[in-house]
Amino acid sequence: MAKNFVNRIVISTCLSLPLIALTALSSLADVITISVINNSGKKMTAVYISPPDQEDWGDNELPEAIADREKQDFEWEQADYGGSNAGCIFDVRAEYEDGKSTDLSDVDLCSEASLNFK
Repeated sequence: MAKNFVNRIVISTCLSLPLIALTALSSLADVITISVINNSGKKMTAVYISPPDQEDWGDNELPEAIADREKQDFEWEQADYGGSNAGCIFDVRAEYEDGKSTDLSDVDLCSEASLNFK
């Protein structure tokens, strides 16, 4: 009887391990590291991310300005933009010290590891 009980515990533990691993991976998937590459010829002062159906760009994602021909990595939390149900497609805007900007439309941030602004 005790052997049967132990076998059930071992089997149920083995069956639950893949579920625990999948849960841990899905929670990590909400934080994405993005590299912003500035090839614009001028200093980049801000990067904004917004869902395509919104007009408000939200907060600047850059911790500091990026010089020309430089890159900066930052972590982007998908949950800040409507959670994982919001999808991965976003518009991205870079602003420069001269007040001009460059927009990238419909960028898949879940698959794009870097954003190159020219």
